[in-house]
Amino acid sequence: LFGKAHTYEEAAEIIYRTYEYYIYRYPQKRFHGKTANQVRQEALTANTPEQYPIAPNRRIERFWEGIEKSKAKHQAQAQQ
Repeated sequence: LFGKAHTYEEAAEIIYRTYEYYIYRYPQKRFHGKTANQVRQEALTANTPEQYPIAPNRRIERFWEGIEKSKAKHQAQAQQ
């Protein structure tokens, strides 16, 4: 996003600028077009902050289903 770093100081500056960009300037779809900072400020001033649940990620769910199947398979083999 902000180029390549050649020194520790440059890397630290790039990390800081990236962090600043995503918190203060990048509107997110899951926040309905608001930035993370806007959502935070609203939450700090509201009695009951608006909820922005994370949408389910089917790829991650399938991954964990595969892990569970593999564990069950290994447990069944160990009991034989």
